[in-house]
Amino acid sequence: MQLRVRRSRIEDLPEVCRLERACFKHPYPPQLLYMFMTLYPELFLIAECEGRVVGYVCGVVRRDGFGHIVSICVDPGYRRRGIGRTLMESIERVFREVFNICRFRLEVRVSNVAAIKLYEKLGFKIARRLRSYYLDGEDAYLMIKDLCVDKSKNVGS
Repeated sequence: MQLRVRRSRIEDLPEVCRLERACFKHPYPPQLLYMFMTLYPELFLIAECEGRVVGYVCGVVRRDGFGHIVSICVDPGYRRRGIGRTLMESIERVFREVFNICRFRLEVRVSNVAAIKLYEKLGFKIARRLRSYYLDGEDAYLMIKDLCVDKSKNVGS
């Protein structure tokens, strides 16, 4: 399997919307995805396998200095092949190299055990539970990854 990660292009929007519908009960509307593509184009990455869009990840830079991973999605037929991990590592690299950001956050459904395990393997930790975060009332975990911490000064954490 030949996987390539690249920046998104506006013409990717229909395929990204297809992925949204395949991955989420409440997919983001095309207008919002378009906004993410244009707001931080460096932070909207596409995974391609043999020319087919099989995943994406998008993020934004928050005022508090965190890189916020807004959404990640892998085509159900291409899961368990390392695409999610590759997308996460790629967006973290962009946050660090382009924006000099070393703190990351994301929200994940408490029922999404596979995603939580992936994020934990990548160094994310559950910071807290967000009650009724999703439209259907399900809770989310706020997960944080902090590469800025000076371990020698991290007393009491």
